[in-house]
Amino acid sequence: MITRLALAWLHLLALVVGLAGVWARGRALSDSLRHPEDPRAIRRALVGDTWWGLAAAVWIVTGLWRLLMGTEKSTSYYVASHAFMLKMSLFLVVFALEIWPMTTLMRWRRKKAQPDPRDVGRIEIISYVQCVLVAIIALVAVAMARGYGAGLVAPPAPVVSAASGAVDSVLRVADSTSRAPVVVRATPPPPSGTDSVTPDDVALITREIAMPLDSIDPTTLHSSFTDARGGGTREHHALDIMSPRGTPVRSAASGRVLKLFTSKDGGLMVYAADSSERFVLMYAHLDGYAPALTDSTPLVRGQLIGFVGSTGNASPNAPHLHFAIARSADVKHWSRGNPIDPLPILVAARPAVSTISQR
Repeated sequence: MITRLALAWLHLLALVVGLAGVWARGRALSDSLRHPEDPRAIRRALVGDTWWGLAAAVWIVTGLWRLLMGTEKSTSYYVASHAFMLKMSLFLVVFALEIWPMTTLMRWRRKKAQPDPRDVGRIEIISYVQCVLVAIIALVAVAMARGYGAGLVAPPAPVVSAASGAVDSVLRVADSTSRAPVVVRATPPPPSGTDSVTPDDVALITREIAMPLDSIDPTTLHSSFTDARGGGTREHHALDIMSPRGTPVRSAASGRVLKLFTSKDGGLMVYAADSSERFVLMYAHLDGYAPALTDSTPLVRGQLIGFVGSTGNASPNAPHLHFAIARSADVKHWSRGNPIDPLPILVAARPAVSTISQR
């Protein structure tokens, strides 16, 4: 956690210092053109250039460290991100623009050439252009940190239809895990009033649910449902699914978001109801939420809701999804319910999902 924090701080600090340095270089060169008799302007330009160079070196090193070592998100997340590709393209433009000013200023430092007004004016303009590009890079980085440009296909838009003879209108949507239509009620059913788990409840959630992480076979997982936590003061009551930081987390069932919540233990969390509104599904330790995800967002099974992380009390060296299922008497009380071991449900649901997908 300390390494991750230090790298993020240094990366941001280098961005600020570098932007100030290249701006100071441009301003000093402008002063040199207005007052060519004053040698201090060129010296200030060289000082600003030094800070710009040092900051750029720190920026590159910390950026590569975060990219290749997965301290923030997995490398695969960045590779699939359109925002990251835009950020890198802008960075390459900044670097390409810097090659000639860098070599020219080095000759000035070593007294191998004297500042020429034409070169001074060109480097001034290049410095201002680089300032604009660095500011845009910062904007793209902020957008990327919030999940924009992740390059993932959003689920198809729901098509509203009316069920003949039904009291409630429904949404018939294409499930992104299979080709079978899934019915999501526009008007939630009334609370069941009980959190007792019956065989019918188990059969219902088994039909609805799917693995929230792609390409993971639930039969290879180990149940940690009754493991001791907090020095033996409580039981785990969830399933920990290990996966690289930044792995997409998908809604395990159709339904709706109940609450986006942040806690000391769970970090960034999503509480969601299934379409029957009998169950609360909880996803914890997320690295971030999907773009535009809010409380009450309708969900389709397989829809992107966030990314695997280690927020909360999870180890930064072991990012994972903390996934829980609870039978609820009333899902408006999203933090309450009768917990159910998710692993047997996911294992039982796997053949059903595979069968539907083959149709």
